[in-house]
Amino acid sequence: MASGRTHEIINLLFLPGAVYYLHPVNFEGFISGYIIGTFFLSPDNDIYHSKPNKRWGVLRIIWYPYTRIFSHRGISHIPFFGTVTKIIYLASVSLIFLYLTVLVLKYAFPDFNIDIINEIKNTNIYSFLSDRFVFSFIFGLFLAEMVHIFTDFVYSTLKRFKIIGKG
Repeated sequence: MASGRTHEIINLLFLPGAVYYLHPVNFEGFISGYIIGTFFLSPDNDIYHSKPNKRWGVLRIIWYPYTRIFSHRGISHIPFFGTVTKIIYLASVSLIFLYLTVLVLKYAFPDFNIDIINEIKNTNIYSFLSDRFVFSFIFGLFLAEMVHIFTDFVYSTLKRFKIIGKG
């Protein structure tokens, strides 16, 4: 398996060509998603002490349950599914945190009135996902994941055929 630094270098080297040849719908969204997918939402989030998890700083603790649920090189290294599971996981953690925050606010300030459940139900998910920035951002996340997985595949294949030494 290639090192974290190797993945980052290869992902960054791939980025200009991807932008040039793929012509993303929204340049800023694509670049943002790709950079975040390379440095923060990597397939290696399933290893608690990985570089991407360490970059989360204090918030790194939110990845601990994820590393317990998903084994390394499991679903997080399956194209598309890895990114989807991370997005669903982070959305779930965010919603739990938001819900707990609202409960605390309602307890501290009894007149505080917000209904999170109805706000979420009233969100038009299709409209959100079809936004040019959001669509390009998610595309950037997926592409960064694909480059990471492809790098692992090539590295493992070269190692198996003894073209490169043990890393």
